[in-house]
Amino acid sequence: MKRLGLVLSVIFLLLLSGVSLADTKSDQRVYDQAGLFSEEEVRKLEEEIQNLREDINMDVALVTILDAHGRTSERYADDFYDEMKIGTGEDASGLLFLMDMDNRELYISTCGQMIRLLTDERVEAMLDNAIGYMGDKDYVGCVRQLMEDTRQWYEKGIVKGQYNMDRDTGEISLYRGGRKRSIRWYEALIAAAVSAFCAGSVCLKVKKEYAMEDERRQASNYYMAYRADASFRFRDNRDVMKNSHVLRQVIPRSTYIGSGGSGSSGRSTTHRTGGRSHGGGGRKF
Repeated sequence: MKRLGLVLSVIFLLLLSGVSLADTKSDQRVYDQAGLFSEEEVRKLEEEIQNLREDINMDVALVTILDAHGRTSERYADDFYDEMKIGTGEDASGLLFLMDMDNRELYISTCGQMIRLLTDERVEAMLDNAIGYMGDKDYVGCVRQLMEDTRQWYEKGIVKGQYNMDRDTGEISLYRGGRKRSIRWYEALIAAAVSAFCAGSVCLKVKKEYAMEDERRQASNYYMAYRADASFRFRDNRDVMKNSHVLRQVIPRSTYIGSGGSGSSGRSTTHRTGGRSHGGGGRKF
């Protein structure tokens, strides 16, 4: 009996150890498959990423690879995110930084609420700040720059007028303070057509009023000439402006959908590669 009890105790301890190891493995967020970091650097990055995850209440992962197995950086990052079940909550909110040494590309994959937080414009700004580190082979500096930018964008919050646009279907999902409303591409097209029609009507009306004013002015000149000379004398009347200044201002075209800013600054382009909907972008180095 004592021997049986000892065996059971050993099995129980092994099971506990196995659970502990599994939990530790599930918390891994640095997957250095390309061997770009030392063991100490991996340990520190794991700690820093864990702190960032706690600060923003969303998931963060780092992956480096030497071989993409024929896939694009976008596809590899999205597949890895989905297969490893990265993300928090029902919508798996979070992001993944991929250092793809095969395609020579730095890629950011977003999911869930992170798509709305990191718009196309913000992702491009992050890549602008980080890509130089890749050229200098300062991979730790690159990751820290990406994490710092992520934290700063989180503190600023989701931009006013943010919307997701599916690049394949054209479907648009508007963000309104936690509420979402989806519109199809043809609804956006109709809205743009109505806006263009209204703007065109206003322009035609103004043009017509100016034409009528010119006709009235010319008729008045003809009448005054008749009164003065009892005969019609056509005269080329021109307005001469002396000591005048003409102010010209270029009004930029707005591509905005919604309210609160330009359309491009609030847009997050999304796509599907077989799993969840993802956003993000990449930059070659």
